[in-house]
Amino acid sequence: MAGRPQTSGNPENLHRKQWGDIGFPSSEMEIMTNEQNVFIPPVQLDSYSDFKDIINEAALVVYSPEYYQGPFMDGPKHVRRLTLSAVGVVRKGLPLTFRYILEDVRDLDRVANEIIEELEYSVNAVRGTIETTRSIGELLTVRP
Repeated sequence: MAGRPQTSGNPENLHRKQWGDIGFPSSEMEIMTNEQNVFIPPVQLDSYSDFKDIINEAALVVYSPEYYQGPFMDGPKHVRRLTLSAVGVVRKGLPLTFRYILEDVRDLDRVANEIIEELEYSVNAVRGTIETTRSIGELLTVRP
């Protein structure tokens, strides 16, 4: 039938369908079944100096400031937490993500701005978030 893909009778071509002279794999899923994806959660670092030591090895550094919700929309925003993630740091052949969370620091607005300026100057840094699954403890925690 014209316009419909036909399989060739040749045993060497049974895995390919032909549309005119152009062949294509019968299923991309068949090709991908040999790969196994495993989720590796981000490695949580305890100190900024440890995070700073690995950022030059990262493919990308992502920073995400979180702000206090004030009662007024036009009030100044104050940083509550700064999450830093170093993505694509290769350890033993595996690309890993390292994360550091900065919070509960005096004058966090100033410190966060200095860190962001330093990151944007020295490495490939962007503002954004990295979606990961949350632990059950984090899901049950009430946040202000």
